[in-house]
Amino acid sequence: MGLLPGDDDGYIVTAGGLKGQRGFFSRDEKGVIVGADLAGRLFGRVPAASV
Repeated sequence: MGLLPGDDDGYIVTAGGLKGQRGFFSRDEKGVIVGADLAGRLFGRVPAASV
């Protein structure tokens, strides 16, 4: 995965079956990443488990 230049939190998949696919990260009002969009589908962030 590579980050794309600019202010839109874009990325591109650089290897594997989805090579060349672009997406972007979604942020909440505080600027924390809460999900990733890939191919028009939003994948939400799963909170880390307490250890």
